[in-house]
Amino acid sequence: MKARLLRPIVALILVIPLFFTGLPVHPVAAQSGGVYYIVQDNDSLTSISQNFHTTPARIALANYITDVNFLAPGTRLYIPGFDDLSGLLTQTTVAVGETPLSLMRQSHSDPSAFYRLNFLTNPDAIAVGYKLYTLTSESPRTDVRVPVSSGQTALELSVANGVNPWTTLVANTLSGAWDVLPNDILYLPSSASQAAEQVLPGVTDLSINTLQQGKTAIFSAQVSSDVQLSGSLDGYTLNLYPQSDGSTLALQGIPRMTVPGPVSLVLTVTQADGSTYSFQQNLLVKKVDYGYDAPLTVPSETVDPAITGPEDDFLFKTVAPATATQMWNGIFTPPVVNPNCRPDTFGKLRSFNGSDYSYFHSGIDFCGGVGDKIFAVADGVVVYTGQLDVRGGTTIIDHGHGVYSGYYHQSEIDVKQGDTVKAGQQIGLIGATGRVTGPHLHLDVIVGDVQVDPDEWLSGAMP
Repeated sequence: MKARLLRPIVALILVIPLFFTGLPVHPVAAQSGGVYYIVQDNDSLTSISQNFHTTPARIALANYITDVNFLAPGTRLYIPGFDDLSGLLTQTTVAVGETPLSLMRQSHSDPSAFYRLNFLTNPDAIAVGYKLYTLTSESPRTDVRVPVSSGQTALELSVANGVNPWTTLVANTLSGAWDVLPNDILYLPSSASQAAEQVLPGVTDLSINTLQQGKTAIFSAQVSSDVQLSGSLDGYTLNLYPQSDGSTLALQGIPRMTVPGPVSLVLTVTQADGSTYSFQQNLLVKKVDYGYDAPLTVPSETVDPAITGPEDDFLFKTVAPATATQMWNGIFTPPVVNPNCRPDTFGKLRSFNGSDYSYFHSGIDFCGGVGDKIFAVADGVVVYTGQLDVRGGTTIIDHGHGVYSGYYHQSEIDVKQGDTVKAGQQIGLIGATGRVTGPHLHLDVIVGDVQVDPDEWLSGAMP
């Protein structure tokens, strides 16, 4: 009896393995290859997935993450979708002087892998501040950046840096000496040269602050004495001047109405032998929300382009020269007794007499009655005094290096062209002349022929 009961059980045990052997096999990915990313501060699964064009759910599943709202900095994440690649991802912020090609050479990245990891279709669209990713080599090398000047051959460059010409080609994945082109950037083994790394020939440091609508761009560089550096930003010539600390500096206003997005920085280095190195790179201009003014009603002739156009042309011609001597020192001095009373601020969009909001307020309005005192905001030289149709009683002061201040709507002007003035010196009286709706002082600050927000000069020291 017991034997008969055991026969079906034994048969079932024998059949079960046969059943499972017929099922398809799905091996679990070992993830020994692939690419990995180390979580940084302020990262989230959402931001990481967006960077690599995947989804938070897919990353969570691949990394056995149960709580998608908790992601500790330092966590090593497997990034799905790149199983044919292998390595640790390093995030690099594009700096002034860098290009996708130079970053590929610096990191010894395979071009196709670099383009895939960064989803690049147009490398020319990459601007300063972009985040790009490279795969860290198992045996990383520290290389020296070497810019190629006009007329410089692969042999000359190699000899100058103490390397074999073949090393120059191999280190930069070049097929031959003919691929070494002017204005290119190469990387050579660090042991080849003891010189400081150059961003451009004769330039060992290069920086520029974040560009914003209506603000002042600050450009600085360390330039050797045997080269000359020149350049432009968004078509405006950079006024470059040496500083006491040995650096070279330029200040340039970004127009209030600049469309947010890329603008062009062009730099040219001229060496003692006449050879040149030119470099172009996109910088991003960020939007600033200055707001809107209430609609304004003014005499129609004060918004007539036949009147405003020539006056604007005269103003910008007056402030175009960039005096070599810097006369201001530190934070600008308030131009009135009560500087905290400001009926209007810089950058607000304006509508005159029912027009579109196509105008903007070019400075700061300060409260005051007719006859209240006006003071110079910084040391300088008076370059214009007189009456203008829109700006009324006007004084313009040159502070050097392309920086000017303008004082409008005055009832009285106490200085004359050519006068040297000091910060805090009385230069006139508040009035209601020109295009106004009441007495006040309008203060302009102009940098590199562009009106900028005076508040950044009144609240913080510019270099």
